[in-house]
Amino acid sequence: MTVPERRRRKQGGQEIVEFSLVALIILPLIMGLFVTGMNLIVSIQANNLVRNVANLSIHGADFSTFPYQRLVQRMASGLDLQFPEFTGNTPSNLGTAGAAVIRITQVMWVGTTTAPNCVAVGAQNCTNQNSFVFTRRVVFGSSAVAAAHASFAGDPTNATMLNTGNVSNPVTDVYAKLPLSAQTAMTAMWQTTAYGRVPLRDGQVMYMAEGYFETPLANLGSLQSNGVYARFFF
Repeated sequence: MTVPERRRRKQGGQEIVEFSLVALIILPLIMGLFVTGMNLIVSIQANNLVRNVANLSIHGADFSTFPYQRLVQRMASGLDLQFPEFTGNTPSNLGTAGAAVIRITQVMWVGTTTAPNCVAVGAQNCTNQNSFVFTRRVVFGSSAVAAAHASFAGDPTNATMLNTGNVSNPVTDVYAKLPLSAQTAMTAMWQTTAYGRVPLRDGQVMYMAEGYFETPLANLGSLQSNGVYARFFF
């Protein structure tokens, strides 16, 4: 037996050991790439969907009706957006099935006590001066996802709004104000002159569409996907 042959016999199985050591590094990378790639695919679809919902909202689409919610469901093909059927208008249509939730929120800025909105009700009655207030909210999809992932604007506590989707007196109703944390975030985002921005004026309204989509198919062992969130303002 030649020397090279004896050496090869002694080194038998070395490749398996080397592969095992390399696999400890490569396999987690491959799994991470899979999870990231799946989330990226969902993220692209989710962003397109939420942007279209916001665009439809500013052009008068009433998402408290089932036909428009059904339209969003068709556009969200593959994102597991589910909700109960209904007739008429329902501002909150949440069910136990599905892995997604859509929120459409209309928000208004109320100016100082000398601004038109406050003057109209009397400065002493202008409860919501210098604040963002809810004027409309529609939500549909999974109740579990909605409970686990709050809206960027917070959730309204106005009883009328919860039943009808609208606030009748946003300037004077203290419950129409955005929660403190959301108020702070929205003010920092919109009521600023940074980077050449122009703050919102009294009575200006904005539409915000949000969507949260869980991605359970992207979970691999200990690598758990956090889902995908998309938000657009118009």
